[in-house]
This record gives sequence, structure tokens and C-alpha cells, in this order.
Amino acid sequence: MPEKPLLIFPAPSTADRVKKKQGFGSPSYHFPDFTNQKDRLTPQFETMLQSFIVDSADGLEPEYVLVIETIGRIDDFQRAVRAIDGLEWMAEIDDEVIEPDDDFFNQSCKIGKTLFCKKIEEINRKQSSQIWNLLLEYGFIKIVRKDGYLTDKAIVEFEQFLTAEFSEHSESIIQIIRDESIASRKQSLSGRLFLSMSNRQAIDKLLHLWNQWDSGDKKLPRPYGKWNEIFKQIKTIRKWDTPDRLRDTGIIDYWKAELELKKGTSSKITFEIELWYRNSLDQRKEIENKVSGLILTENGSIITACVIKEIRFHAIKAELPPENIEKVLKSEYTKVFTNNDVMFFRPVGQCSVEISVDGTARNFESGNTTGEPIAAILDGAPFANHSLLQNRLIVDDPDDFESSYSANARKHGTAMASLVCHGELDAREEPITRPVYFRPIMKPDPDDFVNNTSREIIPKEHFMEDLIERSVRRMFEEDSNVPAVAPTIKVINLSVADSSKMFFNQLSSCAKLLDWLSYKYQVLFCVSAGNINTDIDLQKSINELRALSNDELSTLTMLKINEDIRNRKMLSPSDSINSITLGSIHADRATADNIGNRFDILPSQNLPSPISAHGLGYKNSIKPELYIFGGRQLYDAKDNNHYRVSDSGLAPGQCVATSPSTGGEINRCVYTRGTSNSTALATRSATQIYEMLNSLIPENDLLIDENNIAIILKTLLVHGSSWSEGYTILENMLKTDNSRQLKKTIARYLGFGVPNIHRVLECTAQRATVIGFGKIKKDDKHDFRFPLPPCLSGINEMRRLTITLAWFSPINPANRKYRKANLSVEPPKNDIGVDRINADGRQVKNGTVQHEVLEGSKVVSYQDGDVLKISVVCREDAESLDEEVPYGLAVTLETGEHIDLPIYEEIEDRISIPVQVEEKIQ
Repeated sequence: MPEKPLLIFPAPSTADRVKKKQGFGSPSYHFPDFTNQKDRLTPQFETMLQSFIVDSADGLEPEYVLVIETIGRIDDFQRAVRAIDGLEWMAEIDDEVIEPDDDFFNQSCKIGKTLFCKKIEEINRKQSSQIWNLLLEYGFIKIVRKDGYLTDKAIVEFEQFLTAEFSEHSESIIQIIRDESIASRKQSLSGRLFLSMSNRQAIDKLLHLWNQWDSGDKKLPRPYGKWNEIFKQIKTIRKWDTPDRLRDTGIIDYWKAELELKKGTSSKITFEIELWYRNSLDQRKEIENKVSGLILTENGSIITACVIKEIRFHAIKAELPPENIEKVLKSEYTKVFTNNDVMFFRPVGQCSVEISVDGTARNFESGNTTGEPIAAILDGAPFANHSLLQNRLIVDDPDDFESSYSANARKHGTAMASLVCHGELDAREEPITRPVYFRPIMKPDPDDFVNNTSREIIPKEHFMEDLIERSVRRMFEEDSNVPAVAPTIKVINLSVADSSKMFFNQLSSCAKLLDWLSYKYQVLFCVSAGNINTDIDLQKSINELRALSNDELSTLTMLKINEDIRNRKMLSPSDSINSITLGSIHADRATADNIGNRFDILPSQNLPSPISAHGLGYKNSIKPELYIFGGRQLYDAKDNNHYRVSDSGLAPGQCVATSPSTGGEINRCVYTRGTSNSTALATRSATQIYEMLNSLIPENDLLIDENNIAIILKTLLVHGSSWSEGYTILENMLKTDNSRQLKKTIARYLGFGVPNIHRVLECTAQRATVIGFGKIKKDDKHDFRFPLPPCLSGINEMRRLTITLAWFSPINPANRKYRKANLSVEPPKNDIGVDRINADGRQVKNGTVQHEVLEGSKVVSYQDGDVLKISVVCREDAESLDEEVPYGLAVTLETGEHIDLPIYEEIEDRISIPVQVEEKIQ
């Protein structure tokens, strides 16, 4: 038990929240007038109808996926679809980069107060603000949410209102405003693709409504009124076609690479076919049989199929001969590729892990563990007989994956188990005291003829989604009279990423699966963001790099990474919104006196690793949430100023247990790096937090609902994080005039920051952390009261307030908003004299963790007994939030450790600890 343990909030008071009014439409966008819209779209509607007429004449009763692309925001599209018989809702996809044209463009031009001093050297900030005020006074701009936007008033008339001091710059001022207006019209637009399965009846009805749509005040009859708004904002209406099924999935590049290897051989090319999910079981079976039959008629074969209804996932894994794939690459599409039941063709999941070299032997002592496991690892089979892992793992292998392994092939799982149990060995930390549950989900690749020891992969005869779903369900549920094998698990380590599925706005099926499982079983997934092992072009020779200072070299590398950010995004399933995703910091505890010909292209241990994948996440949420030490990754120089990842097993890096190189060896270790390592260290930290929570129970007679434990772990994992030194370094490297945009850019590379686990395991005299938890319903508000320490009243000293709220949201995979539960807190800034630092205040509310760091030294006076009221509110995002949502809350107030103020003592004296619900942590 720490000397100053974390404190516990009393149970919150509950009140109804005032519902927030919803806004509609997109007033900043220009849409075509009625006549133009009729002229534009009538041929498109008629083309859709003609497709049905032609196919019906051939004796078919076709169904097509209807694509309606809209510009701007339209809420509740599903209601409009449900109103038309024959339309079945399929999906809704955001599109943030639609090119403007003469009909659709951004007509909202923002004019900032400092615009003119940035453009005209002789004008200062005060004068720029004066010009802005004149624009406002005479109606050339209007205020929208505190910002100034151009009105329709002719800007040329503004010249007469400029005062004499600006007369010599009047032409420049008018031109600057015109340029801003032109630039705004060229900005990409946002919109959506609405996808619905349609038949002839539905198209007839839709065309009838289109012909009824009127330019005047006449509205469409109930229940079709929503289509008035939709028709106005439609850009295109068409069928979902073959290019849609191939676009942005990586399948074309995958097929080209496979064709190079297998053309002219008898080997077949494996790929995935994701089908449109149908609610009817009979329909799903019929569609699967039809697509499978088409594969067989092309001399292909079916490997396996997978249906997970909770995430609306239905897919087939199939093989075709190389010559069939070659035709597709020439745009010669057979019936498989034109089939209307297919949503996407995707590469087979590239979930493989790199091979580490052999390393060296060290002396270790075996240890023992006690209690039930609370951490699980899903990975390649471990070398459980290693002296560091003996008696520490509970290996459960119902699929008998271990039989495919030789002892020396058990590398990745062994490394992850070593890091979870011991941390990086050079840090010499105490091992965790509980055993770790381990489920193998990978095998050696039988087709790897390059490496001496085959790489480890998700077997091609399995879907990763199916393996994970079965593995997790086995932990928590009885099956065929076999009891749940690991019901005490609270955190699951998944250091496996799919390199073929990079995150581009659409959530992966595996991410959706983790989101559903985390809420269903109230378990925390720690997931690696993935490693980007491609070469980096630094455009300088090795000698030129050696001549740079460390700061210059780090800046060059980060700028090159930033330029290539589209190809360095997170890999599935790290896009999961309920999981904690881990990026990697370019740091470790190793001593590396001799690195040979290897080169450190990023000589800073405060920046993200050059191999780490980056965010942002879904809806621009902060992803990865955390960046943790993942080892320094060195590079080898190539020709043409390119640098490739070095695969050396020598330091620097993180020292871990590895598989033997000779028979009977049980003490070999190796240096590794990457986001897999960072993820395992996060899982280890979660187990340490769990033990700390356990120590609070007997001291406080505290009872914690089992459904809150994992979410408290999630809360406290994030709570100790901050941007610290990395922020200042990146700020100087990636400077921009827009401070909010800069914060978003830095969040891409640092998340919420680097966590300091020791800050959430205990308090100090000058730092008090209070934790709370509960379950909340839609439109409820829970009020927590954080006592203010009298010693801070009226004094001018720096103080920091950190607030972290976390939850597992239920999901609605059929809804664009996806996240059902939107929880939030509003930090009480003025009551304690602090302001936000670190991440943007709006962006932190986009995921399932809100982490706020506020600092200040403003003098604020208050009375003994005053409190900070921290209100947790719950809103509905995606429709049908009927569930209670467990959440965790952590609040820390602190001053500098050199300031002799009894913060902890005074807060402890003023907070009461009630007995709370249900049962103790086991």
C-alpha cells in the first residue's frame, strides 16, 4: 500500500441533462438551384431505371446497391430509406475530399483578425484588427461562432470605408480579401455516400418522388418529406460498380505483387470477398452460395467464410488462378467481379510479424506467480520454457497451433510475454505477480521460403475476425459444457496488425469486432498501431547526415515522415474506438556503445519512432491515444539516399526473452523495437494499476462493480500522460499559423502523450488523484465534487488540473456515427485559475477517452468547503442508445514538487469514501 494512495470520489449525484438541440443542413455550402439540379440528375435517375429494365428483360429480378453521393450534412438518412419499400439500408461512408465545381462549393470564407498584418508588412496586429472591425461594422463580414465570415456584399465597396491611415494599402486589402474568397471556393468539400440495396419497385418510387419534387414551397407528402432535403444536396446517383469494389482496398497492388510470384505456376492467389451484410439468414446463405459458385466456375476454390452479425460482417476467403486475376488487372471483369452482392475485394490479411535475429544468452532465475490472470495475450505461440517465462504463462491452444511450431520459431509471442511479465530487461523491474493467459492465434508461414525461420502469420485458412471472436468468447463464456477458461481477464494484449488494411476514414471489420467485444465483456484491448517498415528517402547521403546537428537531423526526418503521412497511417485493428492504441516512442533503456554501420536517423528520445504508424482515428479522434517507449530503431544506408530499417538484434532497442538457437537453451534474449513492444508495456502497466486498485480495497472497504474495473484501467493508463518535451520539439519542427491545426498535427504524433505510470499508482504531498466510476444512461448527468484545498486559495503559484474520462461505447455498425454513447466533461477552468494546454479541446471529445490537461497560476480565492463540480454527461450519438454505459473518471490537482503546500492532505481530509456497489475485485 503506497504511503499516499489514490483517493476515491463519493458516489455522484444524478440529474437529468438539458438536451442539446441538433443542427441541420450545411449553410456554408453552395448548392445548385432547382433547375440546374433537375437538369443534372434526371439523366442519372433514368440511367438507373434503364439498368433495371434491361436486366429484367433478360428474365432477371435484379437488385443493385444504389449509391447516393451528397454534399454537406444530412441527418437521419435511414428514416428516408425506410420510407421507401424495396430500399434496404446498407451503409453510410464519409467523404472528406470532394472536389468543388460550379454547382457545389464552399461559400463561407473566414476572415481572421490578424489576416492583414500577416500579408502586409507595414500593418501591425492592432491595425489588422481595426480593418477587421470596419469589415464587421459595415456588413462585409458577419459573426458565426465567434469567427468572422464574408457576407454577399460586394467587397469592392469596402474601399470607401477604409480610414486614411490605410489608403495606401486599400488595393492590397481588397485583393487579399478576394484571394481568400477564391481560395475558400477551391477548398475540398465534405459529404457522404449513402448505400442502399434497391429493386425495381424502389427505383420506380424514387423516380416518382423526384418528378414530384417542386421548386416552390410544395413539400413531398409524408413519410417522404426528408427527400426534399436530400434531393437538394445530391451530387450523383448511380450503381455501386466494380471500380468501387476495388478502390482504396489495396487489392490491386496486392494482386500485382502476387501475380509476379505466381504467374505461370499452378499456385492460386488468395483474397477476401466482403459481401453486403443482409439481415436475413436465408439471404446470407443464398448470396454466399451464389458467390462461391461463381468462384468455382472460374476454377477457383473457397477456403472459408465468416459471419459476425453483431458487426454486420459477412466475408469469403477464396482462391483464383493467376490468369483470372491478370484479366481483372486488364479491366476484363468476369461475373464474380461484377456481382452486386459484393461490397469489396480485399487482400488476404497481412498479419505477419518480423523475425528477430538470434541474440545472446543471459543468466536469469525462474520465478513463480499467484492468483488469477487479469492480462491475456493473443499472439504467436510462446517459448513457455524460457527461464523468464516458466510458471508465468497459462497457454490455451484449442486449435493446436503450437504443433506447427518448432522451438526456435516462437519469437514474437515470446517477446510480448517477456515484456508483459518483466518489462524491458535492461530496466531491471520487478516481474508482475500474476500469471498471464496466452492464446496462440498465429502460425509459421508455410509459404515463407526466404527466412531461415518462417515468419509468423494469421493462418490463411482463418479470418482474423473469427479467431479473435472465438478466442475472447472462450475466455468469458461457457461453451458445450466447457466453462469459461479465463473469466477474470481485464486487459487483452493484441500486438498484431494487418499491413494490408491501413486506416482511411472507414473502420475495419476487425476494429468493429474489438469495439463490440470490449463493451460486451467490459474488457480493455491494448492494440499496436502497427509498424511502417518501408524505406525513408532523406535526400541526403550518409556523410551529409553525419554533418548535421542532432536537432537538424531530427527535424529533417520528422518533416519527411510528415510529408508521407498518408502512407504511414495506423493499421487494422488499431482504428478500434474502444481500445487503447499504442504508438512507439524512439527510446529505450539500453546502452549501445557500438552501433557499427547502423545509423540513428532520429537522435531524440522524446519523439515518435520513425517506424511507428500514426493517427488520427475515426472522426478525427486522437489515435493512437498513447505513445510508449518502443526501442530506438536504427537504419542502414542504401543507394540513392534511401534508408532501410535495420533488423539487427543488438542494442539499442528493448531487451526481451526469445526462442532458443540450440537445443536445450532456455535463457536467450534479443533486442527488438516497435509498436508491438509499446503495446505489451501498456498491458504490463494495466496489470500494475490493477494491483494498486486491489490494495485500495481492504484499506477503504471499497466495492467496485466488475463492469467498471477494465474501464478504470483504461482511464488511469491515459491519466498520467502529457505531451511534455515532445510538444516543444514538434512545435518548432511543424510550425503553422493556425494554432488549433498545429495541435491536431501534434496529436497525430503524440496522442495524449507519453504516460508516466508512477503518477497513477500513488500520490505525493503536492499531488492528489481522485478516481470515480459509475454507469450512466442517455441524457443523464453525474455530478462529482472535488474538494478545493484551502492552501491554494489566493496564492500565485503554478497548478495543474488533469481530468480523464473513459468509457466503452456500445456501437451501431449500420450508422455513420457508429459510437452510440458520447460521454463528456466540461473542465471547471475558472474555479481554479487554469487553462487548457496540450490537445485541442474539441478533438479530445471525439473518441472514448477525454483527457484534459490544464495549467495556470492565476490568483483565485475561494472558501474552505468549496468544490470543483465535475459533471459527466451522456448523449446519444448513433441511434438506439438503450444501454447503461460504465465509465471511469480520474482527477488530479497538483503544484510543483518544490512548492511546500499540503495539497494531498487537505483534499484527503475533505473527501469521504462511501461503500459502493456489488462485489470486490477478485
